[in-house]
Amino acid sequence: MKFKQCSLPLERAVSDFGFEDSFVKSVDRISEHYGFALPLSTVASVTRKHAEIIAQRQTLSAEDANALPAKGAGEIISQADGSFVRIVTTTDTEGDARKSREVNYKEVRLFASTAKGSAQTFYAATFNPVDTVAKLWAYTAKLAGMSLESFIHVVGDGATWIDRQSHIAFGEQRQLLIDLYHVLEYLAAAGLVCSDNPKRWLKKQKKRLKQGRADRVIHELKIHLEPLGFPDSEAPVRCAWRYLENRRENLAYDQAIANDLPLGSGMIESANKHIIQDRMKIPGASWRQETAENFVNTRAMRANRQWNLYWQAQDIAA
Repeated sequence: MKFKQCSLPLERAVSDFGFEDSFVKSVDRISEHYGFALPLSTVASVTRKHAEIIAQRQTLSAEDANALPAKGAGEIISQADGSFVRIVTTTDTEGDARKSREVNYKEVRLFASTAKGSAQTFYAATFNPVDTVAKLWAYTAKLAGMSLESFIHVVGDGATWIDRQSHIAFGEQRQLLIDLYHVLEYLAAAGLVCSDNPKRWLKKQKKRLKQGRADRVIHELKIHLEPLGFPDSEAPVRCAWRYLENRRENLAYDQAIANDLPLGSGMIESANKHIIQDRMKIPGASWRQETAENFVNTRAMRANRQWNLYWQAQDIAA
């Protein structure tokens, strides 16, 4: 679809601005860089249209995520996280939409994968239901070089959906590790009860975890469990014990250290900021879900360094 006011190169420039900043600021930047003004409606329409095309292509590309080559990267590091974005819905299509406007927060799930030792990370994002995201997650790992023989090192915060969807995406090829720094947050709270010197106690538990002695940490917590009558809000030791006890098989920090693999989920936390938050959570922003879905797909694609390929295809099609 062409816009009367825009050549294809201008559509690219408009989209470049529109995917990185608000449409209002994009109008100002076009004027600053090119010396002429475009209507806000044109900037929004051009950007949304290309977001829709890109999102459709990303969905199709993910369809063959499970068709893996025999050879590829030996080890893939893969992570996932969720973030909430303001979504607007209207229930009255005939009257004043402002009167039936509802604003809610909906979770967008972001995935990131990279081959061990590679400088390139691949991303995907979606608002789709959690039980449908495994294929999209696998798609990022395939872009990173996943093969039938690859080992997938997954780091997460312990959320049930990350455990389940990573297993669907990677099967027995994956080992899930709970983000060490998330575990330490639980232990820091518990240390205030377990020891007169919480900092030293926490340091000791961290050392045990990194030595592969998670069982000793869990035992230490069990000794200091609060009485059953205490609510969780007043029982940090019980909360920490239960968290680790339920995830014993995901605490192999010694193995990760031996294989020079990350213990934390910094990769996905950083990606959440530059892919999701920097555009989707700008002050005052509220999104229709379809537009938001298209935008997070596009911003992930841009982070995957596939932006030029998209415009080359558009140029050929023109």
